[in-house]
Amino acid sequence: MRAYDVAVASLAIGAPAKWTDNLLSQHDVAHVVSARRGVARRIPHIALRHVALTRQLHVMCGMSVREALELARQLLAGDEGTAVTRGSVRITCDRDALERALDRGMREALESAPTPRRGRPPRRGQPE
Repeated sequence: MRAYDVAVASLAIGAPAKWTDNLLSQHDVAHVVSARRGVARRIPHIALRHVALTRQLHVMCGMSVREALELARQLLAGDEGTAVTRGSVRITCDRDALERALDRGMREALESAPTPRRGRPPRRGQPE
């Protein structure tokens, strides 16, 4: 299964890397691989779809990240056309449109995003 780092995922969904990193560090997102300190998080496609929908609900609907994350989970958990009802409001997700936007964003992000270096910078010279 292919997984992406935070920088590439952020470019693909049109979010600042800080927003994505905060989302992943402060909330549990299913399927996100987080090993240990100093190791970059890996976001598989299924989790990236969840993060992308969360971002859209947060930005376009003005929901808190916590509410958007839960609503996105509910919308993606059911079959295509599953609706979530809150009072007299009924919310659905066009998964095909979400996938097309995500695929387009991933193509652009993978073409332009270099792999970030991790750890300490290399030493320039030997100390005397």
